[in-house]
Amino acid sequence: MNYKCPVCKKEWPTSLQVARHIFGTGDKPHREWVGSKGYSYIDLLLEQVSAPGNKSYEIMSKLVEEEQDKIK
Repeated sequence: MNYKCPVCKKEWPTSLQVARHIFGTGDKPHREWVGSKGYSYIDLLLEQVSAPGNKSYEIMSKLVEEEQDKIK
């Protein structure tokens, strides 16, 4: 099963790759989607680059997985 970006509907084999796409794209629609989920795009991005591990990617990956049933 591929995972779709909840914003632009592009597909990747894993939800982690979609999370990387969302962080990498960083355009207004993707940032607003992150904000609609109760997170700050900038705060997650800053945490990802400044803290060890992949906590922000894991948070984003989980959000992507939770959205899959809502994407057409």
